[in-house]
Amino acid sequence: MARWGLRGKSLFALASTCLFALLIIAVIGWSFVQKGQEYSAENYADSFTQLNYQRILTPVSREVALAERFASSTVIKAWLNNPEDPELGSGWLEETQGYLDAFQNHAMFIVNDSTRHYYFADQDNALTTTPKYALSETNNTDSWYFSTRAKTEPFSINVNYDEVLKAMKVWINFPVRDQGQFIGLAGTGFSLDRFTAQFLENQVQGVTPFIINADGAIEIHRNKALIAYNAKNSGSDVQSIYSMLDDSKSKKRVKEALAQAQSEEGKVTTVSVQQDGHKQLMSFVYFPLLDWFVVTNIDLANVSIFDASLVLPAVSVFVLLLVLLLVVFGFVVERLLIAPIRQLQQSAKNIASGSYDVSLTAGGNDEIGDLSKTFNKMAQQVRSHTQELEEKVQARTAELEKVHEKVLEAHGKIGASIDYASLIQRSILPDRQMRQLLGEEYSVIWRPRDVVGGDFYVFHTTDEGCLLGIVDCAGHGVPGALMTMLMRAAIDYSIARIGIEDPAALLSLIDGTLRSMLNEEVSAKKVATNADVGLVYIPKDGSIMRFSGAKIALYASNGEEFIKYDSGRRALGDRRRGDYENTDLPMTEWTYYMTTDGFLDQSGGDKNFGFGNQRFEALIKENAALPLKEQSESFESALDQYMGDQPQRDDITLLSFRFDINNH
Repeated sequence: MARWGLRGKSLFALASTCLFALLIIAVIGWSFVQKGQEYSAENYADSFTQLNYQRILTPVSREVALAERFASSTVIKAWLNNPEDPELGSGWLEETQGYLDAFQNHAMFIVNDSTRHYYFADQDNALTTTPKYALSETNNTDSWYFSTRAKTEPFSINVNYDEVLKAMKVWINFPVRDQGQFIGLAGTGFSLDRFTAQFLENQVQGVTPFIINADGAIEIHRNKALIAYNAKNSGSDVQSIYSMLDDSKSKKRVKEALAQAQSEEGKVTTVSVQQDGHKQLMSFVYFPLLDWFVVTNIDLANVSIFDASLVLPAVSVFVLLLVLLLVVFGFVVERLLIAPIRQLQQSAKNIASGSYDVSLTAGGNDEIGDLSKTFNKMAQQVRSHTQELEEKVQARTAELEKVHEKVLEAHGKIGASIDYASLIQRSILPDRQMRQLLGEEYSVIWRPRDVVGGDFYVFHTTDEGCLLGIVDCAGHGVPGALMTMLMRAAIDYSIARIGIEDPAALLSLIDGTLRSMLNEEVSAKKVATNADVGLVYIPKDGSIMRFSGAKIALYASNGEEFIKYDSGRRALGDRRRGDYENTDLPMTEWTYYMTTDGFLDQSGGDKNFGFGNQRFEALIKENAALPLKEQSESFESALDQYMGDQPQRDDITLLSFRFDINNH
């Protein structure tokens, strides 16, 4: 029996494809259409771009010539040299009126350099010898004159978009010189509305004219959303010709074309670009007076310049033949190749999905038949290996379950230890003492990020008064909690030595005590041991309040006014020692606040920013007049609402208090 292998089948398929030779004629015809389309489009783009170039060149050149004659007038020069002479002024009015009538928009301006007087006239402003105003070097709006005055060019042209009038304006500035000496500046301004309307009136399908500046920003376009208003010379790809291109190669071609057009003034340069997913043409011509490029964009997929009606019937016949041949070829390949391979593919998918009980029918005496037999052997081996792996996985799973039980047991012990540490840490908080002495005149929000934390608050009393404060130790969790123990010991030791009447001195002594407790060389390299502290001393006579802080400020408000008392810039235990000073405040019935940075830095809101000082200060003013318990609830509610789904980033402590002067 003859072996009809894949090679024979491939040869049969290849023989069938020879019929596609008929399509060569269609391909040649289509290529002819494409080349004809591109050639016609290039010629049209060249002519159309030159036409638009002449449309703008004519009016601008005319205005430049008139402005030059205006600035060269001997009557105007004589009047600028002696503006107080009535006869010269009358002659200037008559001379200028003639130019005013000749200018396109009937507008002119002139500046006398000796007096800095600015004269202006247009259809809405009558021509007079009275200046509109005097220019000043200190006025930013007059900088255009002084920058133009410093130039050495024969004249300058400025283009700007008038946001009020929604019009493109061109200003022509000519220096007025008398015997080589600069005596003033004269010129005219006119709108490009008429040119713009005529320029954009083209309705040829697939052809889009527009204008760009030297940096590629779009100045005039049918689609106003593409125009870079007030973005002249920005150099940005946004709202520029480069934003219309699909790839970097097209952008490079356009840059090279702009450079070539700029070097060959008045000559059109055309390049092909990739735009909107297909090939298009762009033609450029440089207009040096305005430093603009006139551009014509031709979409080869939509333009109808070349008549391909004679080619389309022949192409249609060949397309029908192609479809017929493809159907025959597809049927042959499906029966001889695709169907057996699809069966093999389905069996492979079954194995991939975990069903290993598959078997192929090895029906052919060819390569596909051999492959089916080999596949059946492979499936048997996979079934065997899979069973062995499942047994190993079950054994390994049992081992992992035992390890997991040990991990859970260790985790439970660690959790119990941390919970006990939390009870110890809470025991150093002076809630009972504060409640006995201050009653309802204080509130505390204490929210560690973890079970234990690095924030705590202090309260000490003597026969002379009491001391309130909050402490934010570096770190959080267990390291932060250990630091609170050290800080609490340092604070108690320092108070025992110098008392509570001088918070600034107390901060300095606590700083030194903390440094003596730690190995400064090791802690500076591996462990953060600094702490932010804020302390307030209130004497029993109620005469003053004394505040000092290390990176923790004191806030005060009565609901209408707000005051912030700044602290020292360095934390305790910082690499460099800080200087701390006392701030004596008058005793008032305002509410006072101290907070750690965990409240201010908490992220949230729509943009996931920190809560911030401004939002915190506004919250204080809004709640300062309320009872302190209600204030505490309002602060927590505002913080929770701002956090949303965000996790707490740091330990948070907020201490609020006030004093009734009459009952103090």
